[in-house]
Amino acid sequence: MIKNARFVPVTYVPPSRKDIGGRLLIENYNIHMTETTSKLLQDAELFGLTAMGDHTTICKYPLTNVLFAGGHEHQALIDVIDSSDHMAFGGAKDARYIASKIMPLM
Repeated sequence: MIKNARFVPVTYVPPSRKDIGGRLLIENYNIHMTETTSKLLQDAELFGLTAMGDHTTICKYPLTNVLFAGGHEHQALIDVIDSSDHMAFGGAKDARYIASKIMPLM
């Protein structure tokens, strides 16, 4: 990369930290989700889709990961759900709760 830096125009301005954390991050996310969804739905009628979920706690925040798998995409993270409210009212990290969160995404 350093060898090619001499070919960059003098007028080049690198993206700011706000651009990297803002519009470029959003653009990267949208491209990734479009490609992932396309691969996930490819031949979905033939192979079907598998829904998976698990729980994790990161810095005292209970989260639920929702993943799908298909014939051409082995795993795709579809959503990360904050489960704080559920756990605050004495809820359990069980299959019933995961299913209640996955069903609206299907």
